[in-house]
Amino acid sequence: MARRVLYFLERYSQISETYIENELRALSPQNEVRIVSTKVPDLPCEQHFPYQVIRSRAELEVVIDEFQPDIIHGHYMTMAQNIMLAAKLADAPYTIRAHSFDILGPMIERLPGLKQTVNNEQCLGVLTFPFTVPLFERAGYNPYKVHGCYPVVNVERFEDRGENGKAVMNVGACLPKKAMSGYLAIGAKVPDRQFNLYALGYNVGNMHQHNAELGNPVTIVDPVQPEAMLPEYKKHEWLLYTASPKLKTVGWPLAVAEAQAAGVGVCVQNIRPDIKDYVGDCGFVFDTVEEAAKIVSQPYPQELREKGFELAKRSDIKRHIHLLEDLWDQAA
Repeated sequence: MARRVLYFLERYSQISETYIENELRALSPQNEVRIVSTKVPDLPCEQHFPYQVIRSRAELEVVIDEFQPDIIHGHYMTMAQNIMLAAKLADAPYTIRAHSFDILGPMIERLPGLKQTVNNEQCLGVLTFPFTVPLFERAGYNPYKVHGCYPVVNVERFEDRGENGKAVMNVGACLPKKAMSGYLAIGAKVPDRQFNLYALGYNVGNMHQHNAELGNPVTIVDPVQPEAMLPEYKKHEWLLYTASPKLKTVGWPLAVAEAQAAGVGVCVQNIRPDIKDYVGDCGFVFDTVEEAAKIVSQPYPQELREKGFELAKRSDIKRHIHLLEDLWDQAA
């Protein structure tokens, strides 16, 4: 049954938030979707759905009157109160997909104050990374409304069993939680490997400066659109994903599943026990710069590469989009 789904988002279509685009593309064939965003993206995806920027409640009311949505859906617990307001205005049920920055770190303290955005009759549920489900439950959320879900990845876009290059890559928004300066330090310790950093916006200027201070061991690559990333992954043997051990707010990066689907070995900073669960027995975790340098200096074992192709499928949006649509079916 086709539904009219109103997406209420914060900054559509930000290039570092491709999980939203992946979800939209999985839903759009069988649903009529309309998108509103409260902000303009800093670095937009070139290929995106039509959307409207709204800056007031009055503008939201106009959209709702015109569209008459069956469902309201949005991302981030930081947007939960806005999503709930839209649902009340539309007299429609709603769902939320949570991520990492809106759950971890200081946001953990805010979670209890937001529980009524989920613990009410209109909310059908929240989807969140499996390792964060206990955080919701400890904050007083109804456990029947909190559902674990793997990251939203377009695995099909990255599936390629062909030969890979020998370089080492890192990718993501250039934020303190990603600790990309550590990636530069590791690159300096492995001079016989090409290191490429696909850093998106934010603090990229600081990365250029720090890289120069280290003698430019890393090539910092200009932003690449999501649909053009597969050839970039195929240049690499390793994805070396750094994260701040102090902040511990990196979630389960899409890049891990994308890399595994493309035959790239993954090595992720060991900031929490769940990271090892996510990379699986075909990936590696590291605690120190020295450990990481040793790992990516070696070839990625072929037998682990084969396991990676299968493990990536856990995050395939086509496999788990039903978790969201099953919630919507409750309102039918």
